[in-house]
Amino acid sequence: MPVKRLNNKRADAKVKKMKGNGNTLTNNVRKILKALESAYKPHTNAEKAKAMKKYMRGQFEYYGINSPDRRKIDTDVRKTMPDLSLTEHHQLLNELWELPQREYQHFGAELARDSVKILTGDSDQDLRESVTVIENMIIKKSWWDCVDLLAPRVIGEFNRIQPEVMGPILDKWITDDNIWLKRTAILHQLFYKENTNQEKLFRYSLACAKEKEFFIRKAIGWALRNQFRVNPSAVKKFVKENDNKLSYLTKKEALKHA
Repeated sequence: MPVKRLNNKRADAKVKKMKGNGNTLTNNVRKILKALESAYKPHTNAEKAKAMKKYMRGQFEYYGINSPDRRKIDTDVRKTMPDLSLTEHHQLLNELWELPQREYQHFGAELARDSVKILTGDSDQDLRESVTVIENMIIKKSWWDCVDLLAPRVIGEFNRIQPEVMGPILDKWITDDNIWLKRTAILHQLFYKENTNQEKLFRYSLACAKEKEFFIRKAIGWALRNQFRVNPSAVKKFVKENDNKLSYLTKKEALKHA
């Protein structure tokens, strides 16, 4: 299965645009970045880093810190973090995504997950600016390890809070050329359970049904499988009615627990 590289020109343009707003990094953001570097470096393990890079198909560099150990380090660093403004959150997330080691992106994705209320802001414009930051995190250094956290736990929560703002954005993403934005749109309701907008789920599934990309076919099946737990008859009916449109992988995943 080929590795899907991001659209570098698009992602780089977004970073340039965000960095070109005249905002220099605050002392708080600089201190957090320095604290993370100081905490990660002593735990560098070249052998593990090599294995991790290989597992991720050579796409990312690593310090070589196992996830449980990395999370312990992250917890210690976050205990010392000052309260950050919305702008500082944006700055920190943008900077974390520019650093080479993947551990920084994991820190950023988990921070975004835990900062949804702050990132939502006090206005529609605040939320749109946060979405721009998260979108950059999705389309730059794209892979399932971060996207599959950002999709339901950040974008999905944004949609719960402000569906009027997020609806048009997600409708745009489901038709985007970038497979990771498509995957995010498909998976954003993953943990909605009884609150899932089933019509939207089925519509998004059909919108991408012709995609040959593994990560899209798998995502559709995953989203349908979670909805099966809530409304099995509806999912069975949808799959049956669209048998000639949905891929074998999608149908297999969707009806895994049938």
